[in-house]
Amino acid sequence: MNSIQWPPRVGAWYLRWDKGEIFQVTGYDASSRKASIRTYNGEPGELDQFTWDRLSLGVADPPEDWTGPLETVDVVRFGSTPDDPISEDVAEPIARDQ
Repeated sequence: MNSIQWPPRVGAWYLRWDKGEIFQVTGYDASSRKASIRTYNGEPGELDQFTWDRLSLGVADPPEDWTGPLETVDVVRFGSTPDDPISEDVAEPIARDQ
């Protein structure tokens, strides 16, 4: 039986002990009472409360490479002034001129 409360927190990572797999809750639909999940390997899924309560779950830390199977993630950081945004690709190293 699961001791993690329903509904799950969107954005939180959980460990599924039976599979040794971590997943992130990516959404929750209150009308259908289902949580959308994505495993670290990129597989989408859905869990309802009945299934959730019967899983052996634990709270997990996000993996170091939280992007997992995603090809790139755009990050926006600001330069010297707020009007000077710099968009960069996480997959590219950050050049520092200092």
